[in-house]
Order: sequence, then structure tokens, then C-alpha cells
Amino acid sequence: MKKAIYMLVFVLLSIGAHAGLFDRIKSEIKLKEEEKPIFENVTLYIDGKEVQEKVLPGEYTLYLFELDYPNDLYKKMDFLRDFSEFLDYTKKNNKKYSVLLTKEMFSDFIEIESGNTLKSEAVIKEPASSLTYEQTELLKNLSREIKVKEYMDTDQEKLNRQIYVLYRILEKKGYIESNVYTELDKENLIEELNESRKRLVDRYKVTPVEYFYKEDYKDIDLKDFSDEVMYKFEKDIALSTKIEDQALFPDISLTLYITNFDSRVIEELAQKQIKLKRRILLLDNRLYHGYTYNEENTVIFMNGKQPLYYFPDYQIDIKLVKTDVKKLRNYDMKYNINDFFY
Repeated sequence: MKKAIYMLVFVLLSIGAHAGLFDRIKSEIKLKEEEKPIFENVTLYIDGKEVQEKVLPGEYTLYLFELDYPNDLYKKMDFLRDFSEFLDYTKKNNKKYSVLLTKEMFSDFIEIESGNTLKSEAVIKEPASSLTYEQTELLKNLSREIKVKEYMDTDQEKLNRQIYVLYRILEKKGYIESNVYTELDKENLIEELNESRKRLVDRYKVTPVEYFYKEDYKDIDLKDFSDEVMYKFEKDIALSTKIEDQALFPDISLTLYITNFDSRVIEELAQKQIKLKRRILLLDNRLYHGYTYNEENTVIFMNGKQPLYYFPDYQIDIKLVKTDVKKLRNYDMKYNINDFFY
């Protein structure tokens, strides 16, 4: 009888040991599954058809394009037309590009999306009679090709100059210096301008192009907060050694590319000593190139000397390329950055 009891105890202990071993194996399998790259497959377009391609171990270079965005108003108009044509091309041919928006370019795109004229066009939007001396001089500089002798030093001269600038922006013909243009004429031209730009917004939103926002670390006002709730309403990035110690970045919905990043913070990120409240962040630095993960966050290091890859078999780097919008088509891109990091 005792022998039977001992045998039963031995069987139960064996089952328990095996169950414990099985649980550990399951745990290890689960851990490995969690550590699998999120970029198992990427979507490609081949002959106009959408296909899935498996991401095999190896070296990958992704490209982030920073476009030459001019300050001159008329050159901006040329840029917007060229960019609109480029977006048409990407949509028609399913071409992927990752484009970096500078502060000024981003600001102008927001104005266009909102149906407004650009800030640099304020001088043509204001009533001619209310222009300041500085605005009048700026307007004269924009319309220096014309004289408007008939209305010299009058509000009509200013209005005619505004009309001329609008004609030139819209690439319209038929402007006559001696005409008595009205504020209503100007309103109609501004409406025509805004309508033409709405088409750019439509293209901007529905192409395979993805956008990133450029910010300089030196321009970021980092502050520490003890109240974790504060950042939820104003900012959406937080660096932290402790949950209660927050340092915040600008509130921009696009993925951020931050230049001149602090080397101390870079090192802490690489060593996983701090956490981020941002899903993806591209960091210009001198220390590392590659990527790492911290819980739900992806940190991509750019331009540094030392490689750092969270998955050593997947050596993925992002290269910044500065180029003219007209030359973008020369780069035949296979992947977007967000094919791998999202």
C-alpha cells in the first residue's frame, strides 16, 4: 500500500516538474515571438499590383529626402507646382518616398490645408488702404517690374501692384497697369488661388508619400514636470528616467526628425535608461546609426559612427538626402521608412 502511495506521489511530482518545464518552454517561445521584428513583411507595388514581400535578414538602407524649399515667394510657387506634379507621379505609379518637411514648408502646408494664403502672401491679402509703409515697400519689391505711373503714391497703385502679384502667382495673362482694379477683383483672384491649392492638398493626402517634421534640438525648450498629466494636453513626447520626471518635445502629429540631438540623451536612449512617450523618433547624432526599441517606442539613430541594431540580423539604416524637388524622380524607391517602423 505504501509502495503504491510513493509511486503516486512520484508520478504527481514528475507531472508537476514536466508542467513547470512546459510552462518555461512556453514562456521562452512567447518571449521569442514577442522579440520577432515587426517588419516581417512590407507592401510593394509591382506592375501596378500590391504584393507582400518578406523582409529577410540583411542590410537595408532607407532614404529620407529633405527638399530645397525656397524663401522667395515666386520660387515657392514654382516649388508648389513642381511638388504637385511629383505627387501626381507618385500616385499614378505607386512610388514610395519619405519626405522631410522643414518648419517653413510645414507651416505653408498647414496654411494651404486650411484654405488660407501663405504668411508670405499677407501683403497681397490686406486691403490696399491699410498697408503699412513696410508692407508697401515689400509689395513694391514683389512688383518691381511694373511702374503704375497713373496712380503713383495712391491706394490704387498699391491695389494694382497686389493684382499684378496675384496674376504672376497664378500665371495669368492680361494684366494691364492702367486698369482701375478693385478689391472685389482681388478677392476673386485670391479665391481662385486658394481653389487651385486645394488640389495640392488633395494630392498631398492620398499619395504613397509619407512625411516627417524637422526640428532642431537647440530650439526645443525642455522642461521637467512632476505632474505626469500636464504633458497629455500640450505635448506628446516625454523622456523619462522615472515616470514622474518628464521632459517634453513639441506637439507635432508627424514623425519627428530632430537634429543636433544631445549626446548624453542619445547614450541614455541607447542604454535604455530613459523611456519615450513617442511611438517613433528619428534622431540626428554623432554616436550611433541604426535603431532600438523601448517598450512601445522605436528610436532610430541617424548619421552616427557606431552601428546599433536591436535585431543584429536586420541592419536597417536611414540616410538623409538633400535634393531638389525636380530631381526626386531620379530616386526609384522601393520602401518607405514606415514599412519597417510604425
